[in-house]
Amino acid sequence: MADTASSTSSVDVLLLGSGWTATFLIPLLEHKRLSYAYTSRSPPDEKHPDHHHRIQFELTDPVTKQSLRQLPRAFTVVIIFPIKNTQQVDDLVREYQQLHGRTRWIQLGSTGIWGPGRSTSSSPFDTSNARAAAEQRLLDTPSTNAAVLNLAGLYGDQRQPKNFASRVGASKQLLSLKGSVHFVHGKDVARAIVLLHESRSAGWGRRWIVSDTRVYDWWQLFRFLRPALPDHPHDSPETAQRWVSELLDENHISTLPRPIAEKADQTLPRYLERALEGHEFWNLFNEKPVVPSVYRGGEHGVKPAALQSTTAVNAHPRDEKKPLDGHRNDKLVGSSTQSFVVRAFDPSIPQDRIDDLIQRIEADTQRQLPSKAHFEGDHERLGLTHQRFCDLRDAWIPFLRSRAADSPSEELDDSIRIRHSSTHRPGPDHDTWAAEQARISSFSHHKVLIEDVDLHFIHERANPPAAGFGIKVIPLLLLHGWPGSFHEFLDVIKPLAHPGNLTPIHFDVVVPSHPGYLFSSAAAGLARDSRSGRLVGTHSGPDGDLLVKDVARIMHKLMTTLGYHNYAIQAGDWGSAVLRSMANQFPHNVRAVHLNFCPSQGPNLVLPVLGRELTPHWVLRLPHLVSKQRYSKKALGVFDSWSHGERSQSLCGMGAVVGYAAEVAAEAAWRTASLLSLGSIPAPLSADDRESLHRGIEFTATGSAYAAMHGTRPSTLGLVLSRSPLSTLAWVGEKMYAWTDADPDFSTILANLTLYETTDTIAGSFYPYRNRHPRGPSEVASDPSSFVKQPAGYSSFPMEIIQAPESFVRASVNLRWYRRHERGGHFAALEEPAVFVQDLVDCFGEIWPF
Repeated sequence: MADTASSTSSVDVLLLGSGWTATFLIPLLEHKRLSYAYTSRSPPDEKHPDHHHRIQFELTDPVTKQSLRQLPRAFTVVIIFPIKNTQQVDDLVREYQQLHGRTRWIQLGSTGIWGPGRSTSSSPFDTSNARAAAEQRLLDTPSTNAAVLNLAGLYGDQRQPKNFASRVGASKQLLSLKGSVHFVHGKDVARAIVLLHESRSAGWGRRWIVSDTRVYDWWQLFRFLRPALPDHPHDSPETAQRWVSELLDENHISTLPRPIAEKADQTLPRYLERALEGHEFWNLFNEKPVVPSVYRGGEHGVKPAALQSTTAVNAHPRDEKKPLDGHRNDKLVGSSTQSFVVRAFDPSIPQDRIDDLIQRIEADTQRQLPSKAHFEGDHERLGLTHQRFCDLRDAWIPFLRSRAADSPSEELDDSIRIRHSSTHRPGPDHDTWAAEQARISSFSHHKVLIEDVDLHFIHERANPPAAGFGIKVIPLLLLHGWPGSFHEFLDVIKPLAHPGNLTPIHFDVVVPSHPGYLFSSAAAGLARDSRSGRLVGTHSGPDGDLLVKDVARIMHKLMTTLGYHNYAIQAGDWGSAVLRSMANQFPHNVRAVHLNFCPSQGPNLVLPVLGRELTPHWVLRLPHLVSKQRYSKKALGVFDSWSHGERSQSLCGMGAVVGYAAEVAAEAAWRTASLLSLGSIPAPLSADDRESLHRGIEFTATGSAYAAMHGTRPSTLGLVLSRSPLSTLAWVGEKMYAWTDADPDFSTILANLTLYETTDTIAGSFYPYRNRHPRGPSEVASDPSSFVKQPAGYSSFPMEIIQAPESFVRASVNLRWYRRHERGGHFAALEEPAVFVQDLVDCFGEIWPF
């Protein structure tokens, strides 16, 4: 329990230190009507009389509880002065929180901790820097909510860039050594602090670069500022301009600003050595710096010319929409110095891509297909039938060429509405690529470079909860599989985020495209191994290849970059493997999960009294010694030869009756044992569970060859499909028919095919299979070391390709919620959007721990 502080007052914000930052922060706090107090080491005097907000205070070493008693309780504590001692950080947080209870901490730091190259807020920094080490200690302190704002060059009021320039360029020799520089105005420092203070979760738990988002060239800025030079009191402006001109000539540089170095051999003075990415923090809050440029915000004593296009490097508007090709520059994606920024993304497919696809379909169509096989071509169990292939082929070009509805509002409304799987959307107003493109574009798309993957995602934030309704807002990551994509979630995103005030659970929905899928790049951090000559990656697989655990790490970084440090995940298919890895790697961030796909080898045997945690793993897995084939039969098939086999006619024709009776008795005894053990012994499966398990066994035997092909020869298959859109249609179309309960509309299948074809990523979508665990997904899910300990929910859809009975799922995850449905298949969100949404609301309403 916290001690009672001698000071009983409390404030919204406590500033430890004041000085220059307080010049801008205090007026903003007063404008926002936030209560505050600030500390100063100096005692009151005539020039600085005592003030009811002011507290005389100096941080002691060591920090003692007595020295902190005069400080009020605060909702947010802002540490303005630098701390360079990690022990001081530990003592300060511990002693203050023992006095006043838990609070939130903001430490102001410097961007000097990052060296040459391009750096983002999450880039490695100089760990030998005492100040940076103390900042990191604050972030790593358990049970503490903290953030570090690493500020670029501060200016405003009496601190002006023109004064800095006089020092850094006091001589031509000093100026020749200068490259890039970054700035932030005091007004924006104050805004950043208040944005964090007002944020419930976004921005906390990490450090942020805070700048005006621009990278300046000191030479260009020096020429503009024309500062006073101590050795040239009478001709400073002319001398400043002359020095810059001479440096440009001497180094054969024709224009300013100089380019940012992208390679190790690109050095000063011809290249700028450092670039800090400053967009991340502002984008997190959908804000921009109020002082966007030092050219405009400084009091320089000169009249700014038309500098909008030349003031900084990479000064593109944040919301600028670029062509698709501009977003998929894989040459840049692999660079370790590529800029990291959450940026708006336009998902529109250029018309020339659509026209090219039409031409390729027409060329494919002109080639005569092989004659239809008399038997195989008519049987779905042997693949896509000729008739279905021809129907899709003939519908694809009309789908691409048709126009959307005249009323854009109709299209937008349709994107919000939940569509039942059996409801067909007929006519040219809906079943067209133009309509699908409008629907896709109605969502908020973004891209962000995480490690070496330029990751695409949709982000739909819930509206602020209305007062009095008790609404929870849960951050939710939706993960697709193959041959799906973000497209399969379009019917559920807005109903999840905006269900109305009568629904108690709303979601901040994040839907990424997996690496290599559609608008996301493949992992591109490749380098040539000097010993073997092979290209190797930077991840944890063979030759640095990307594994599931690497994708999981990237997805976790996406969520924390968006400010979600406690979040839920929903997944099926490949996404369920990523979900499991995220839950195990980041147990303090992944707080609850929901699955609709969970292959598992069998139930667990839990020892009574000991419980799951203490039961040895080999005991837990004893039921796995029984094959799935036996679990799919009544009484494990022990009496199968009597009830259905060769002995059914023995005993004067009574063999079958004896067999049935033995099965009933055995199952009754088994069920009784399960009840007496309080569930420690798994119960026998129901008839429905045995039937669904049998379908999964049949699928593994007759329908899973595609996965073996993806995993062993993805390059060969990718080459085949990349050369022919109709080949892709056959390969993907078959799965979308075979893995669904009710047949999807043509437009649903063709939209998915069009996205893969126009982004040229069908080959890349195979690559996750190449590093599948050799034991297979069900063995991994059944391994006790992979058990998902977070609260979990499961929705059982009858036509899922590999269905798992409830007891099998319970052996794989901490199952707290389960629901069985009468219809639906592998693409649950696409087939049954209304059911899917209701399941997630009900499930997370029960299992979300906060």
